[in-house]
Amino acid sequence: MKSVGQKTLFAAMLAVMALHAAVLSLLHQPATASRFFTAAMPMLTAACFVWRSRRLPERERLSWWWLSAAIALWGAAQALEAFISHSTSASNLAADPADFLYLIAAFPLLMAISNTAETESIRGIFAVNLSQVLLAAGLTYVRLFDMSMSVDEAATVMLKIYAAECALLAIAAFMRLATWATLEERRRMRLMCITLWIYLPIELSLDYATKRWNLQKGTLLDLLWGLPFLFAGWRALQMPMEDAMLLRSKSRGQRMGLLLQSLCPMLITVGVFALAASIWSQHFFLALGAMFLLLLIQGLHSGMVQLNYLEGRSLLLDRERELKVANAELEQLSLLDPLTGVANRRQFTTALEAEWKRALRRQESMALLMVDVDFFKSVNDLHGHTYGDTCLVTIAHVLHDDLRRANDMVARYGGEEFVLLLPETDMAGAMIVAERLRQAVDAAQMENNASPFDQKVTVSIGVSTIQPWPTINVTALINSADQALYEAKQTGRNRICAQECQLSVPKTEIPTI
Repeated sequence: MKSVGQKTLFAAMLAVMALHAAVLSLLHQPATASRFFTAAMPMLTAACFVWRSRRLPERERLSWWWLSAAIALWGAAQALEAFISHSTSASNLAADPADFLYLIAAFPLLMAISNTAETESIRGIFAVNLSQVLLAAGLTYVRLFDMSMSVDEAATVMLKIYAAECALLAIAAFMRLATWATLEERRRMRLMCITLWIYLPIELSLDYATKRWNLQKGTLLDLLWGLPFLFAGWRALQMPMEDAMLLRSKSRGQRMGLLLQSLCPMLITVGVFALAASIWSQHFFLALGAMFLLLLIQGLHSGMVQLNYLEGRSLLLDRERELKVANAELEQLSLLDPLTGVANRRQFTTALEAEWKRALRRQESMALLMVDVDFFKSVNDLHGHTYGDTCLVTIAHVLHDDLRRANDMVARYGGEEFVLLLPETDMAGAMIVAERLRQAVDAAQMENNASPFDQKVTVSIGVSTIQPWPTINVTALINSADQALYEAKQTGRNRICAQECQLSVPKTEIPTI
């Protein structure tokens, strides 16, 4: 839905065009009035650009401000021409202050084209680019008004500079279409390119007609000056803004686009250097100083871009390191039980499968202990769930601290159940470990008023061992340990029961792997 501002600005542009046409049709000598109406149109277009820039993200605003300044200067030149020029020609071909404004209006426009999304967000580069614009304006003034030449020669120089600027702008805008980084930048470049290619034929045609046939101001042809600005203002109001910061996807031509993008800031430098070279013959030291200053400015520009790149790269590396650390921490957390801090069931399953394969290759035994807290429901009912959680944490630490080998593992299997994986362990060794763990839990002196064992928290343990065989899988060991645990609970709790998995083939038939 269009806002009130959009409707007002577009209506104002249409009204100016209509009034301009009426003045040209009704007044006898409308040359001066025509210039004011011609000046009003770019001023409204500049207002459209400002309206759009204020509704865009900060990164996209600077180029719109440059465009607004360029078009406002062009309109100011038309208004100034109405006051100081006594010529009734359709185009002003003399070198005067109005033409000076026409010339310097191209520099902000060139700046809008030369800036890229990467450079215009750097504050220091704005100051550097502004200094180039001011230097260009000063050199242009010297070239037109402080050189020994006739009026006709000055007019010829002015036309050459203006033609060179227009050609450079048109070519640069066309090149920048291939280097956009965001959708808003592409829309802006496309708008500038189309507007320039509408404006140039009008400018060249009216200049040629003025010089060849002495075309006068105040005809309906004056309406042509407003067409490119009407189009630019209308498009600035109509283009969408919701997806302005959407980035360009990578493509095969990205390398060439990056090359063109890096060369774009050089365009303004080339133009200023050409101006400095043009005054060399009569203002040697001024030209030399301008060239030296231009090199200094360009060096500062390159240095700030390089510094911004290095800072960005350093920040990116820091973020990458932080991300790796965070991912490692998340990975570690995903393998631990959040309450007890020991391995969770996921990590246990992975370790069990890996140890099963290793034992299968080496023909070694492995043991699995299943530990269940006796009367744990009564612990929660009588002492509260918070105390129950404290008991689980204590038991987990007791089990973990009592392990003697680095490759042994304790994990919370679920609820009040824990499992212990003991690689390279036979039944005798597993029973020794199990009894040591049972006694360690008993020695922890955790209170359980519902327990018949001195009102202390105790555990039951099921032990199973196996020597892996290709025809069976790891669930055989888990089921065997679970059955042993069931037997320990059924026969009175606070005890250890064992069950050894039996293979269906003789041990002598186990092949060497």
